[in-house]
Amino acid sequence: MNMKSFKPQNLILGLSLLFTFTFLGYGQQNQRDTSKSLVGFIKKGKLSFHSRTYLMSTLNEGKGNDFFTLANGNIFSYETPIFHGFQIKTGGFLSFRLAEYNLIDSETGQWTKNRYEKALYDIKHPQSKYNLGGLDEVYLSYLHKGISFKLGRQAYKTPLLNKNFNRLRPNLFHGLSAKYQLQKVSISAAWFASEAVRGTMETYAMSNSFGVYGQGRHPSGLNNDYHGYINTHGTGILGFQYEEKNWKTQAWNFWSENVFNLSFLQSDYTLKLNSTKLLFGIQGLYQTALNNGGNNDPTHAYMLKNESTFAIGGQFALEFIQQHKISFNYLGISDQGRYLFPREWGREQFYASQTTELFEGYGGLNAYVLRYEYFSKNKQHTSIISGGVIDQPSIDNLRLNKYGLDNYYHFLIEHKYHFEKYMKGLSLRFIATYKKEIGQGVMTAQQKFNKVDMINLNLVIDYKF
Repeated sequence: MNMKSFKPQNLILGLSLLFTFTFLGYGQQNQRDTSKSLVGFIKKGKLSFHSRTYLMSTLNEGKGNDFFTLANGNIFSYETPIFHGFQIKTGGFLSFRLAEYNLIDSETGQWTKNRYEKALYDIKHPQSKYNLGGLDEVYLSYLHKGISFKLGRQAYKTPLLNKNFNRLRPNLFHGLSAKYQLQKVSISAAWFASEAVRGTMETYAMSNSFGVYGQGRHPSGLNNDYHGYINTHGTGILGFQYEEKNWKTQAWNFWSENVFNLSFLQSDYTLKLNSTKLLFGIQGLYQTALNNGGNNDPTHAYMLKNESTFAIGGQFALEFIQQHKISFNYLGISDQGRYLFPREWGREQFYASQTTELFEGYGGLNAYVLRYEYFSKNKQHTSIISGGVIDQPSIDNLRLNKYGLDNYYHFLIEHKYHFEKYMKGLSLRFIATYKKEIGQGVMTAQQKFNKVDMINLNLVIDYKF
């Protein structure tokens, strides 16, 4: 056996499938009170279907710098009945490129410089249009009282590492997760060895998931070059959540073995005053490099040796008439180092977060976001209008500015509608974002491309049953 070709994810998926057939066969022999055959047992399971049609367009300054695409993705999944606490979930996905404009360079056959549209498909294989399918979640789970386990290919939810399902398919992580629920307290733990990265059709060992989307700039002034050079066996997660009527607290620790350690804390409190609510929230994180940041050669390391940073965020919100919410949101990242967390692992959930941009890769940052949210009484309509000012470190500050982005304004309009009755399960979502450079002339036209002075439009149609 060639050990160089061995992939941990293949072992995990193989074991999951083995458990599937073993378990179903066991269920057929021992489930006498509920079914008399394997077919009867299978029929009592749950079949789910999720179809998403996605229209996206990005408008940049200059001729020939606009992009458009229309895509469709479908996820099928099946869950067996629970048998002695065990359950199997298995699924697959299939997606299609229905229409597009300016996504592929006619001469090279490679992606043009579109940033958002290609993540609907396979960013590594631009010519793939119809062979965009594969496994979705495939895992064995066990539940007994307040204890649960999952082994296999699974979605996972934390404020930083998560499925980030804002395209046609989510991130899926391969490994073992566990959760213990006791009234107001829950404790979570997980170890992931590999990941099916959103926007690709491939599964990467966690060591190779760093830099799949892009690597930015190294503090030395060169382009980063760490993809494929990170030495780690995987990522461990430990979480604690406490929730009561008016108070929620969560704490998470992310341990990327040999690369970095990051601790995250968030606490939210709600004060009710008749029909009005006051909401207070605070977030914080502390991150430090482990050993040499993933590689002994600093040109191939994810973090600099001894690099560390911290961040603090806050929210003050007013909710009234149960339909309106106005919030002021803030995030500040220390200038002692960059906040670094692989974008391939999920979308950060800071109070000040908005669609189409992340805060990862920056230090010495201050973000201020004012947000208004509307909820209809029948819960069919939800709307968001928000605007932010993001104060970045200087574009020439390579130590703190990983992706070469200057200060910018960030605006968002979003509306979502859920159908009911005959069309229940169908929903429409419209998202428009606009980013504008604050200090005109600081960035060149090439540096601004797909980052600022641009509009991103999205229309998403979801149908689930």
